[in-house]
Amino acid sequence: MYGNFALVTSQLRVALEILAMQEFNKGTQHLVNWLGLTAVVSASTLWAIAANVANSLFSIGVNPLDLAGVSALIATLGLTLLNTLLGGGGTKAISKKQFALGILFALFVGADYIAIAKLPVAVAIVLIFNSPTIVVVWTAITTRHFPSAKVLLALVLSVIGVVLVSGMLARETEQFNAFGILVGLTTAVLFAIYTMWSEKVSVSGTSIEVMQQIFSVASLFWIAYLFTQGMPIQLLQGENFPKVLYMGIAGNLFPYLLYLWGIQRVQAQRAVIVATIEPVIAAVLAWVWFGQRLTAMQIIGGALILMAITALQLTKSQAQNSLQQ
Repeated sequence: MYGNFALVTSQLRVALEILAMQEFNKGTQHLVNWLGLTAVVSASTLWAIAANVANSLFSIGVNPLDLAGVSALIATLGLTLLNTLLGGGGTKAISKKQFALGILFALFVGADYIAIAKLPVAVAIVLIFNSPTIVVVWTAITTRHFPSAKVLLALVLSVIGVVLVSGMLARETEQFNAFGILVGLTTAVLFAIYTMWSEKVSVSGTSIEVMQQIFSVASLFWIAYLFTQGMPIQLLQGENFPKVLYMGIAGNLFPYLLYLWGIQRVQAQRAVIVATIEPVIAAVLAWVWFGQRLTAMQIIGGALILMAITALQLTKSQAQNSLQQ
């Protein structure tokens, strides 16, 4: 009798320990998911500010590719320092996938800066955020798994929201440069591929290690370019260099590091949709800093993007709960 009671008590204790562990894992996973989401939103905030800083440089005649090259070099130095301080300074051999991703990254940033130089910043942002559609469609094709209704809803809401927030529908068609639009659409494709490849390459090391390798390859590309163009004197002038330094650190190093860290935790197709919050942040910053008026359409667009992110979060949470049950 006593033996049976002890056995039941032991089984009950084990069951309670398993239940407690499941609840702990669930809470930990939710925390990690929210941290990943916060990282992507933080990256988007830095990109929104950087787009306007870059535009101010382009307006005085700075070459977009020169800025892309110099800012990449600054970011590479910063990542090397971070890896030395936080990662022990160890370096791994660059794999073929990392090398390809580094070249792709260089092409993407160069195309992005050209689009910003040729188009109004808002229009350039709209074009680049065609990338979520590409990521979701490609993921569905490669995994042979149709996206959930909530992912599709989030995608539609985010695309409509970006268009409304940008004020693109109210702009004169004369503001649209055909070459700029072509480059902007190319940027969307490159950003989509970069996001998907980043998810695969991110397992090869820590975020800092992976980004250092990606930027190192990109820097080799830009060094070769700058060698053919000569010293970018305009970027090194006193009034311009602080902005260039900002672009290297807050426009490249930290946002792409945060974006990769976020991808590792919320997956590529969710990260790229969450990143569509960038134009919302840009509009709010313009309202706070420059006193620009927010229209009703921009507010509606911002609400749609926030709804898209919320839908993704609900989908993620429900999927995790079903797995743990």
